[in-house]
Amino acid sequence: MINLLPPTIKQEIRFSKRNARLVGYLKLTTFLVVILAGSLFTGRWYLDQQAAAADKAVTETEAESAKYKQLQDDAKSLNSRLTAIQAIQKSQAKFSILLGDLAQTMPQGTAISSIVLTGDDKKPVKLTVKALDYKTAIGFRDNITKSKRISAADIDQIQLDQPQPGQPQFYTVTVTFSFNPGKAR
Repeated sequence: MINLLPPTIKQEIRFSKRNARLVGYLKLTTFLVVILAGSLFTGRWYLDQQAAAADKAVTETEAESAKYKQLQDDAKSLNSRLTAIQAIQKSQAKFSILLGDLAQTMPQGTAISSIVLTGDDKKPVKLTVKALDYKTAIGFRDNITKSKRISAADIDQIQLDQPQPGQPQFYTVTVTFSFNPGKAR
């Protein structure tokens, strides 16, 4: 094909073809920029969502860790209290043991009227007992020394109570005794 058009029109056609090509490239470039911007915006939004979720998970984990820390502190406190209680129990005399021994060794016809406890197994304990007769009153001291926890027992006093009319006669015996070392614990 022979182009017989004047040179100015030929040049305009050439420029218009270049222009059309340039506009096509410009449209393609604009399209790619919009796609890339959308991709970057979407990626940024997705990463922000992931970061927020990670921050929330970290906050929840820290809160749970703080709860466990509080639980651990409470457990340590309770453990130290239990250790202190155990130490006190090991050093204190257990008078429930004494009562069990007394129940086993008390002769028939006797009753405890008072116990003077010191709270220390190294100090003597005073026990006042009422007995129906003199022999039973004396026998109480003998029976209490049979306990493996008692090292010695002495009668401090035996007294005959003046009975009320119609009441039986009682002997009041005061016995002082001490424990074998470490046996009241």
